[in-house]
Amino acid sequence: MQFERLHSQQFKTHFNEGLVSTKTPNDSVPIIIEKLKEKAILENDTISLIRSLISLSAFERHRLNFNKAFGYAGEALFLAESHKDRLYIAKTQEELGTLTYLYKQDEESGNYFTNAHKTYKNLYTEGSINISELYRSYYNLVMHNQRIAHQNNLRAHIDTCNILGKQFKPDAISRLHLNEKKSSLNEWNGNFNKALQLLHSIAIELENIQPDSELKQENKRFLLIIYGRMAVIYVKINKPKLAETYFEKFVKIQGVLGETTFYRSFLYSRYAEVLYNQGSFAKAYEYEQKSNAIGNAYLDPRNEQNKDFITTRNPYKEQLIKKNEQLNLKNLELAKQREDILRFRVILFVILLVLVIVGFLIRSRIRSLKFQKKEQNSKELLNIKNKELTANTLQLIEKEEVIKTLSNYVKETIKDKKAQSLLKSLEHSSVSLWDSFNSRFKEQNIGFYERLQKKSPNLSSSDLKLCALIKLNFSGKEMAYLLGISLGSVHVARHRLRKKMKLDRNKNLTQFINTI
Repeated sequence: MQFERLHSQQFKTHFNEGLVSTKTPNDSVPIIIEKLKEKAILENDTISLIRSLISLSAFERHRLNFNKAFGYAGEALFLAESHKDRLYIAKTQEELGTLTYLYKQDEESGNYFTNAHKTYKNLYTEGSINISELYRSYYNLVMHNQRIAHQNNLRAHIDTCNILGKQFKPDAISRLHLNEKKSSLNEWNGNFNKALQLLHSIAIELENIQPDSELKQENKRFLLIIYGRMAVIYVKINKPKLAETYFEKFVKIQGVLGETTFYRSFLYSRYAEVLYNQGSFAKAYEYEQKSNAIGNAYLDPRNEQNKDFITTRNPYKEQLIKKNEQLNLKNLELAKQREDILRFRVILFVILLVLVIVGFLIRSRIRSLKFQKKEQNSKELLNIKNKELTANTLQLIEKEEVIKTLSNYVKETIKDKKAQSLLKSLEHSSVSLWDSFNSRFKEQNIGFYERLQKKSPNLSSSDLKLCALIKLNFSGKEMAYLLGISLGSVHVARHRLRKKMKLDRNKNLTQFINTI
């Protein structure tokens, strides 16, 4: 299955180890890397094996197969530590830092990124890696400190990235990534306008990428983050209409998977709150369900795909425990104690997670019931108003028939000019009965004609009139009078309407129209 590669948040991908080309079809990537892995095992090439495992972990991470990703990364770290290779220990720690970052395990993620960074700094000082690798490591810390809202560290690491960026030429999008992080500093300090200005300038650049620009079209995927950030800030400063505008821009960005999946879930939920507060209950329910769907797919402990991760099985730790068992019993006891602590944390995490999920479900149910009650009340009120409209229209029909009879009598019996003048005055002052009816009908049945035309786009204006009268249960004779046609023509018109709507013989026309 094909999936979009995400570069918007600049995590490393399965291309960074250079084992596959960026032009390689996604379906071929795991096949190629698995073959390289098997070759490395046969040739007893530990470094090539570690590179294969890191690449496979990044690939499965982008496909959201986190169980496999953790397995590959854990195995890579075990091999790197056994081989005592500092560079690949750092690289595997970086991959595990990314995985734990995505699941908001901030303490573990921070430890992995910090340990990797210490090694990268030493390797750079020794001349073993280039400046771009060091920049990448600092950017990991930028991401982590933005997550935990550590302002001083975030500001310091952004400044370092800017200094390093002057010594080599990072991708053009890197500047926009750092500006997005700067906006967080302004937001945290209550400078919402400055934060929005930064985000707005980023959005303008990405929305208007030119062919000769250093930015690439694929960089537009970063707009998902930018629009989401702007929408959330507008919610904070109580500007729901602007928030809704940027939430709508965010939801239109399709095809971006990988690291933004959980952020998309968060934004769906926030958008649902905005819509609910504005009275758009059906749309709010729709986006709350989308948010819940992502949570159920990747965070629900009952999901088979997540069980290994939720119970934090770590291949690296398991193999390390087995190795320590072979060394001495004392290390085994220490490992068992660590397992007990970890198990307690996992059980606590699972309980909290289940409570959160139950809370979400209860809240969604309450919102659904409120929406259904409101919708039922609206339908009952509409039925009452439509009945009143029908009754008033029938009274007008009766009055017009009396007036018409009187007018015909005057025409036939009184021939003087005064009577003729009176008749003309009556004709000019009378308002079309249909226009009067249709005006009130549209006020009370908002969107009826539009919904009808969506289901049957080939309906004429005459067909729409007939549908309105059928909805209000007018008789054939009353329809004929309002439409200015014969009763026979009404029957023909109903028959043609059924054909245009492609209704089966056993389908009642009135019931069908009342469902719209």
